[in-house]
Amino acid sequence: MILSMPEQAWLFLTTVLVGVAVGLFYDFFRVLRRTSPHGRLAVQLEDLLFWLAVTVLVFYYMLHRNYGEIRVFVLLGMGCGAALYFATVSRYVVKISVAIVQYLKKVIAAVIRVVLFPLRLIFAFISPPAKKAARYIRKRLRSLGRYGKMKAKKAARNWAIARKKV
Repeated sequence: MILSMPEQAWLFLTTVLVGVAVGLFYDFFRVLRRTSPHGRLAVQLEDLLFWLAVTVLVFYYMLHRNYGEIRVFVLLGMGCGAALYFATVSRYVVKISVAIVQYLKKVIAAVIRVVLFPLRLIFAFISPPAKKAARYIRKRLRSLGRYGKMKAKKAARNWAIARKKV
């Protein structure tokens, strides 16, 4: 389908915004990697997920906005949008996002400590008697084990004697 000049200009500007969105989406993964360390496999899986999502996004955009036609200026617009994003605000977005995530981690950890405090108190009261009971049970089981071994040896000896008599 033939697009007029204003439609092409609008298409180019929107592809620049799509490029910015792709850059922002990539920064999400950068923040994720900085806030929680990943192994090689996890990084590769994240990259695969990123590229699959970007491919679907670009395909959807090309299909609905550009009628499925691949035009060079559309690809250039996406590249320019991503480059513009990374050159200008990406650094600040990542720094601020990492700071926010670190702060949220601390807040969540504090909330968990507060919520688990009563359970820790209960555990502190129950723990000493439970340890004594466990020691007592362990002692009794050990003595039962020795008794069981003695009985097993005696039974084996009696079985050997009985076999010889038959």
